Amino acid sequence: MKFIAILLLVFTINIMTSNAQSSNPGIGVTINHIAISVTDLEESEKFYRDVIGLTQIDEPFGVGRHAWFDIGGGAELHVIRAADERRERDRSNHLCFSVSSMEDFIDRIEANGIDWYDAAGNPRKINIRPDGIQQIYFTDPDGYWIEINDDF
Repeated sequence: MKFIAILLLVFTINIMTSNAQSSNPGIGVTINHIAISVTDLEESEKFYRDVIGLTQIDEPFGVGRHAWFDIGGGAELHVIRAADERRERDRSNHLCFSVSSMEDFIDRIEANGIDWYDAAGNPRKINIRPDGIQQIYFTDPDGYWIEINDDF
């Protein structure tokens, strides 16, 4: 009887898995990279490496126009010198990174002279989401908004 119950369970799981795969062709979509266009590659490279703290990785082109960073989970940030001018951007379009210590991260950006805000735009205030996650916002040298949270 126990054998039949286990067999029935395996059969049911197999059917559920088959149905899930048939409704989703399983083309395996995952994030590979995000690319942003910047005006000053060296300044942006320093910002993402030394201020944000991302690990810089090799980029295959070697033409001095790209800087690549590991952003976790197998994904990369590609910073490309291709913008003609800097401009103001909407904060709803942003990159978000999580940190293990909001206090230490705020110390780092303040040491680099970066202004930061809560979700309402109040300077030097930490936003607390309803789920208790802390958030701050600031811009990179080209005006791209960055959110930092402590979602660990």
